[in-house]
Amino acid sequence: MEEAQQRRRRWPLIVGALVVVVVVAIAGAIGWWFSAGAEYWARSRWQPPKEALLSSMQVHPVPGWKADIGALGLPPGSKITTDDTPWRPGPIIKTPDDRALFLARSPGPAAPQWWLTGVDVRDGHPLFRPVALNASAAAPACFLNGAAVTCISEDQTAATAWVIDGQSGELTYSGPTNVGVITNKLKAAQFGNYLVAATKGDGLYGVGPHGETTWFVPGAGVVADHIGDVGFQGGSREGVVTMFSLRDGRELTTEFPEGADMQSSGDFDGGFAAEFSEHQGPSFIQFFDTVGRLTNKTRIDGQRVGGTTGNVTAVVQSDGFGIYGPSGDKLLDIPGDAPHGMQLIGTTLWVGEKSLIDESHFQPYDLRTGDKGKPCPFNMINGYLGTDGSVFVRSSWNQKSDDLAQAYDLATCDKVWAIPRIVGSSGEVTRIGDTLIQLSNDGTELMSLVAPS
Repeated sequence: MEEAQQRRRRWPLIVGALVVVVVVAIAGAIGWWFSAGAEYWARSRWQPPKEALLSSMQVHPVPGWKADIGALGLPPGSKITTDDTPWRPGPIIKTPDDRALFLARSPGPAAPQWWLTGVDVRDGHPLFRPVALNASAAAPACFLNGAAVTCISEDQTAATAWVIDGQSGELTYSGPTNVGVITNKLKAAQFGNYLVAATKGDGLYGVGPHGETTWFVPGAGVVADHIGDVGFQGGSREGVVTMFSLRDGRELTTEFPEGADMQSSGDFDGGFAAEFSEHQGPSFIQFFDTVGRLTNKTRIDGQRVGGTTGNVTAVVQSDGFGIYGPSGDKLLDIPGDAPHGMQLIGTTLWVGEKSLIDESHFQPYDLRTGDKGKPCPFNMINGYLGTDGSVFVRSSWNQKSDDLAQAYDLATCDKVWAIPRIVGSSGEVTRIGDTLIQLSNDGTELMSLVAPS
């Protein structure tokens, strides 16, 4: 009897001890979740977007196919150029596939003759015979417009348009247009894969098959961001933001917060992040899919600084910044100043920072583990062309730079090769599809850049 009573007296102590253990475990789990567990869970579910890799860039690439002005069907003396007017698109006009279009000039008896031509970057064969664009001495500017290419030349009196089938090279229209390239009204602008005519303070117009204005979206008249064939108009101090189809101007119904002004947006794989503020109050971030529907109703306090890359974006807060995935889940918390640009390569996020001597360097973070890697003293944002997974390639648009392009080892930070620039040359390195393309220094030859065999 006495032994049974002792057991009964011990039960409350045992139960109490178990309760304490459970409470401590729950408290520990909650603390872990709020300190790092939620981010760990988000990282375990996050998947990087598919990335089109370059061929091996670990050694200096060599020319693959070559196409000179003769092979392109251009007359002797021709040069691929925009005639020293760098504000015009080109001379290499990028497309969303493996076609590269080029603007070229040949000498004429009174004024230069302009041409549009192109190659398939997979093998370098010409897409079509060069199309003559001759109306005046003014250099034309060429724009993608869906399946067509529209080139416009404008002088002080009138503008002329040429509309060319982007696949066959057939000239489908040549004549006057009310869209210009030097005017302040109905000014031609590339918006995604489409040509629009912008009038500031009025709105954006579509451009049709005869170079004429078609659909109209009223608004700020300023080209902003785009996601595929969906465009943004307005933002920050430019009025209400609208999203619309670049194909036909149809405005989309979005789930933007009522009474809030969009300050900025950044598109990433699968959607975009936008920064809003209400009545000049503090900013907050929300995440949307590609047509403006919320993917997460949570409002994240902070500012969208440092850009977006892959499918992640940075949100700057009082004590640092967070890295968020496409649904608004925080993947990583980083102390310090706002990032100076970011670049996602595989599962590694490279974050731009400023060193004590005010030189850019990039700090890598593993988005699977959250671990920091070895920082590298290079710039991955300006002119980034791509990577083979272990080396990345960048070009320089600065005509005074020493190199046309450079490649760096992501593990060692070493420069592994460079293509030198000749002062005053027309040389350029860019990427079309999965292929690196180089324009020769004299502007007379195109070539692909590939790994040595």
